Amino acid sequence: MIHTVSPTQSTAKGTVLYLHGGAWMNEAVIQHWWLIQELAVEASVNVVVPVYPLVQAGGTARTVLPRIAELARSVEGPLILMGDSAGGTIAISTNLMLRNEGSPADLTVLVSPALDLRMENPEIDAVQPSDPWLVKQGQLLLSEMWTEEQFDDPVINPILADPDGIGRLLIFSGTRDILNPDTRLFVQHAKQAGSDVAYHEAAGQLHVYPLLPTPEAKSARREIAEAVRDLVTAHRDSR
Repeated sequence: MIHTVSPTQSTAKGTVLYLHGGAWMNEAVIQHWWLIQELAVEASVNVVVPVYPLVQAGGTARTVLPRIAELARSVEGPLILMGDSAGGTIAISTNLMLRNEGSPADLTVLVSPALDLRMENPEIDAVQPSDPWLVKQGQLLLSEMWTEEQFDDPVINPILADPDGIGRLLIFSGTRDILNPDTRLFVQHAKQAGSDVAYHEAAGQLHVYPLLPTPEAKSARREIAEAVRDLVTAHRDSR
């Protein structure tokens, strides 16, 4: 099943392919739909939201990623991939698949993504006491299910990938998130490879903070909408 959310007061200028989070085991929740609706209105885009198979129903990186990549290839105009948490992992993994084919996304927006599914970074343990949502062992268990323990595949486990040529990245992470240390490391690798990376790290903020009803979240959502709107507008004007 695929949902499409469109603006009602303007004509859509482009399309965002949104992959929702939920640890690969939960469907989209109301906060996702609020963000999706806001993005559709503020950026004047269609937001396509696939309902992908969850791990308890047999959904794995091996079965889900090719289907998301196929959907991404069907998008006309600039390709914008976006995802939060586990959905962020799917978004960047999809982009790596497309990059390997020679056609990366024009923009990939990652909100609190899981980027090293091995959860081996020693800094995770230092962050864990301040993270009220995620627990390292639980995340590792779900990662094992999603990857089928194929942690050495750089598409499935993005921290191992060569980030060269993956297109523009816009990344958000809060410091009270056990996924933050690997996000910092991924951003460092991407910048060293010459990638165009805009990284927003919010001190004291939680996992997927841009989905929350806070001033910091509002600012992050504004950054996302502006980046998407500028991209689709520039593409339309260049035709």
